[in-house]
Amino acid sequence: MNRRTFLKTLVALGASLPLPLDLLAATESEIDATWQRVRDVWGLFEVDDYGTLSYANFEEPRTRFDAYGIDDASELDASDIARNPHLAYEAQCHYEAQIQERLQDADVDEIAELAESGWEGWLESCSPEERVDLDRVLNDRLAESPDWSGYEGELLYTGATAQGGAYQYFLQRDVDELDALGVVIIEGEHPGSSYFAAELRVPVEEANEIAEENGWTIRFVREGAA
Repeated sequence: MNRRTFLKTLVALGASLPLPLDLLAATESEIDATWQRVRDVWGLFEVDDYGTLSYANFEEPRTRFDAYGIDDASELDASDIARNPHLAYEAQCHYEAQIQERLQDADVDEIAELAESGWEGWLESCSPEERVDLDRVLNDRLAESPDWSGYEGELLYTGATAQGGAYQYFLQRDVDELDALGVVIIEGEHPGSSYFAAELRVPVEEANEIAEENGWTIRFVREGAA
């Protein structure tokens, strides 16, 4: 769902929005500016055939920079890098390459000390030039798209996917609100299941009426209906 459709859908569902413009005639820049103001206040959720909820206005991050909220690798310390498997792997490979290069002209004791420190220890004491070289490698990795199909997809699920975002949103809502809306939190359908989601168990129209009556700034729409 694009930004213009998102705003039009909320209006059609009775949401009171600060819209000083005609949505049909508005320019893309006007739509973008309005969307930025509205998205922090209003939540619009799509409901699939099984009741699973997803953010309707969610824009999936295109790079790891966006997914992890990183502007540049230079802002990361060793512990930040270690928490990210992809970046830790790149740091380890870069560190091992440094050892191989130094084998040509470094003494045995220096190489042994470097090897014993590990990449995290090396990072704490490396020269500014060596850090710049590592940052260049890490930035190349961060500029790539996340691997949604593997472990990284699970790692980023709640913060970087439409379904995971909806799960996280309702996980933080008051239990009474969830009960009133007919929303349930699913954390694994069975032992070992990786399905974590919020599901709507009442008709969309009923949930919207309840949200409007209570003044809650959320609305629901059937998947593909907007």
